[in-house]
Amino acid sequence: MKILEVNQKKVTETKSLLLEIIKDPSSFRGIEALTPALRSQGGLAKFSNSKRDIVSCSLNTLKSASELLLDRGFIELDELRINAKNAIEAVVVGNKATKSTKTGLRHKVDEIESKLSTMQKSNFLLTTIISELRSELKKMAHSDDSSQQRNATYQSLNRKIEAKLSYVNHGEV
Repeated sequence: MKILEVNQKKVTETKSLLLEIIKDPSSFRGIEALTPALRSQGGLAKFSNSKRDIVSCSLNTLKSASELLLDRGFIELDELRINAKNAIEAVVVGNKATKSTKTGLRHKVDEIESKLSTMQKSNFLLTTIISELRSELKKMAHSDDSSQQRNATYQSLNRKIEAKLSYVNHGEV
């Protein structure tokens, strides 16, 4: 094979490998040579696998061959590399939020952002409920209604507030 063909084969087979890793990362998690290959662009260029006809080459050669073969050039191959690395890390780390990996930190940040969003929504709903209560209290304070009418208004308002608080606390009525 000519060198050009070898480099083109490297690009197509590497792309194929990266797509397989993204689809089923658990079957690739034990392969130690993949970790350094996925860690950087240079590592991907140096990666070789005789079973898949992937040979080692320089980063510039990999970029040049990628630009010729792939629609989006080397950017496409690099994005696949990053996605494959993240997929394998997700399998290894799982849903545990450890501070030792980027994926673990990402899980922790996502978890905290989700909690923050929920708390912000609850806070908004509680603020709205308090405003409504103040408005109703003002109406009752200036009302000329009889004691029975005020009691009936109170009972109705209390049921509405309990339903809203139940929604805020539990997401259900």
